[in-house]
Amino acid sequence: MKTAGLIALMFAMQLTTQNQQTVTKLTPEQYKGAKSPLVSKNAYVLSGSIWRDSSTIFVCWENPSTAFAEDMATVKEAISETWQAVSQLNFVGWQQCAPQNAGIRILVDDSGPHTAGLGRNLNGMRNGMTLNFSFRNWSPDCQNTHRYCVYAIAVHEFGHAIGFAHEQNRADAPGECRQQSQGSGGDLLLTPYDPGSVMNYCNAQWNNNGQLSRLDVAAVEELYGTR
Repeated sequence: MKTAGLIALMFAMQLTTQNQQTVTKLTPEQYKGAKSPLVSKNAYVLSGSIWRDSSTIFVCWENPSTAFAEDMATVKEAISETWQAVSQLNFVGWQQCAPQNAGIRILVDDSGPHTAGLGRNLNGMRNGMTLNFSFRNWSPDCQNTHRYCVYAIAVHEFGHAIGFAHEQNRADAPGECRQQSQGSGGDLLLTPYDPGSVMNYCNAQWNNNGQLSRLDVAAVEELYGTR
């Protein structure tokens, strides 16, 4: 290892052990301008899952139905108002999937919403994302707040679809939050730990009420550019 690289690594390790509290309290503005090797390369992302070839991502429905029309429109609206609104990402299509359709393929099913992987690993994967519009078997309480649940869940699941892992899976998350770890982990820290992230199950607000936190915005801008 070259001397300069070794010095940078030692500096990062020193910051990790001695100045972690200072780092985790940085605002998005401070984080973006920081020179520390820990902060400048330190959302929670699986780096190999980033959609690098194009900022345009196709979306399609495996089993669209007129019965789902309003909910399908809510999902599209949720993504347009969040991840797409603050980055250069463009989600297009939103029609019935063709047999060999690329992009994010969504199955509507009365089960727990999830993705079968992160980011571009979903590209063209049949039933790569599952969303729930009926809430009869899974989370029946959502029948009383139907649109809220559809909207908030969509924002969270599309966060996975662009490469973000659960925030509580991070090694620097509080212990009580790490106990809620779920799904694939990332390998790249883009921002300080974010208790308010839409990707954090340890958030006091479920799915952050479907709204991106300031650090969610900073992270997606870092990955995909500013709108």
